[in-house]
Amino acid sequence: MALVFGSEAKLFSQSAEYTMKAVAFEKLSLFITWPANTIKNDPSHEFVIAVLGQNPFGSILNDVYKDKKIKDKRVKIVNVKNIKQLTDCQILFIPKIGRAELQGDLNSIKGRPILIISDTDGFAEAGCFINFYLFENKLRFEINQKGMQDAGFTIDYRLLRVSKILNPTSE
Repeated sequence: MALVFGSEAKLFSQSAEYTMKAVAFEKLSLFITWPANTIKNDPSHEFVIAVLGQNPFGSILNDVYKDKKIKDKRVKIVNVKNIKQLTDCQILFIPKIGRAELQGDLNSIKGRPILIISDTDGFAEAGCFINFYLFENKLRFEINQKGMQDAGFTIDYRLLRVSKILNPTSE
């Protein structure tokens, strides 16, 4: 009995964690401006969130964004098995993968206006722009400020105030 209830509690906890992360995509986008002319003003264009490889969200992203918009656009969720399948997206979530694989993936999309988010320790330092982590049962995030600015993103100071900043810039 204890094993069954213990595993259910962990599953519920993990589900709640990924629900918080899914909702955070929209909240973060309120304080981030993509590089000029990369998000089209045409409302018929969708805001695409891609998940690379094994999808830790399950159906959570689809459930959260069924009726929500990001940047006044309908949200489309896509899963891609490998980085070569990635087409157009505004957010790319990279789950836990090896460092070498991460570097190869980041090199493949370098220069594209994609907000790269992960939840793996050390990935913001390795080149992802935002990295989620849990601290005292609350969702927190690290921001690779220099990486984001080099890629053309603008970050609102209010987001920086509540973030752990890696590679800070003077701006």
